Amino acid sequence: MYYTGFFGTYIDVQAAQDKNYSREELVQDLKQIESAIMDENPLIFADREELKADFLKSYDLIEDGMTELEFYRLINPLIADINCGHTNLYISEALEKNREEKAKFFSLQVTLINDELFALENDPESGIKAGNKIKAINGLSSKKIIEKLIENISGDGDGEAKQRYIISNYFNSRFYDFVDNSEEFKIEYLDQDGDQITANLKAEQNSSYNLTSWSLHFAGYRDGNYYDNQIFNDYALLDLNVFMQEDEEKFDDFLEAFFLEIKEKEVPNLVIDLRGNFGANPFMSKTLLSYLVNKETSYFTNDLPFLQRLLGFADPIEAAENNFEGEIVLLTDGSNFSTAAHFAAFFKYNKLGTIVGSETGGSYVCTDSSKDLVLSNTRMRLHYSTLVYELAVEGLPKNIGIKPDIVVKREINNLLNKKDPQLEQALEILAKI
Repeated sequence: MYYTGFFGTYIDVQAAQDKNYSREELVQDLKQIESAIMDENPLIFADREELKADFLKSYDLIEDGMTELEFYRLINPLIADINCGHTNLYISEALEKNREEKAKFFSLQVTLINDELFALENDPESGIKAGNKIKAINGLSSKKIIEKLIENISGDGDGEAKQRYIISNYFNSRFYDFVDNSEEFKIEYLDQDGDQITANLKAEQNSSYNLTSWSLHFAGYRDGNYYDNQIFNDYALLDLNVFMQEDEEKFDDFLEAFFLEIKEKEVPNLVIDLRGNFGANPFMSKTLLSYLVNKETSYFTNDLPFLQRLLGFADPIEAAENNFEGEIVLLTDGSNFSTAAHFAAFFKYNKLGTIVGSETGGSYVCTDSSKDLVLSNTRMRLHYSTLVYELAVEGLPKNIGIKPDIVVKREINNLLNKKDPQLEQALEILAKI
């Protein structure tokens, strides 16, 4: 359940990075944000009075002559404190385009595993090798870097799964926006022998790192490969990168053909890979679930406005003709919020199979029907939710993600060796049944 709007360019692209704003202009922009959030966002994961107090404090911290990035770094933690994965503040279109030609990012690919940062590639010039543990960048410890990034990334409720997933996969982009956009970096790291080494790294241009806090949700799907499947003798694999329609093959037709084939071939087991799926269309989730249930089953509650009920959001799921009756394993990770988290929550509540992987980024309830707002002066963009969507389930946690039945932790050696322990675990489970 997420979608994006269109924004025009009103600030000179070449000047966007260095343009200074008066305190009055920035106060006006923050008032726009406050009005939208306090008047329209359901705030189901935030304390309204505490949020009001935080807005008040933020006004006092605004200084005359701030650039867009300085203002962004000041107020974005306030937006993240709303604890809504659909509510994101991101830079202006002008600054985003400015970065296409000018921005230089921390150039080494980095990932987060547990509470530590690791290099994912070799850098011959500095001597850093893939797998080396990064201890500090420009004097800031990895612990402080992780904390700063988490406090700037929006997610549902009190969990950190979505934030940690984003850091793990989009470190360079988020590091530039919220921590350090220097031209050079002094890196302290541990080599393969455990010795602490210091190296210098120059920033470099890289268009793949030029992402906003909202556009990164779409970054993995630029090739249009939204869903795929593979069928083997003893199991079928359904890979769902996002709940969005492909241009070439519509989801309904794709699922109908897939489930008919595995029924005709009498495939006994199914693995559904939801990893990397941030959500999107709830009707696609309901369509897939119709092949996994054997009777009419409620999805959303009826506590929705008339329009949403008229459009069918509250309609129950009807079992499909060729529904799957074998064993199912669902693979999850921290990206799964919104519709993807709803899918995982429904799957767990209705005991459709075994969940393997890591905690999801959302739970059975979220807020969406989002709107887009362009701030009057900086032209920064606010994407914010307006309506609660809740599954008809009981007993699941509201403020944290759906926990898997079997946790499989990420390890740096598996990443470097391109191993997939989650899928391996799923196949081991199915082999024992």
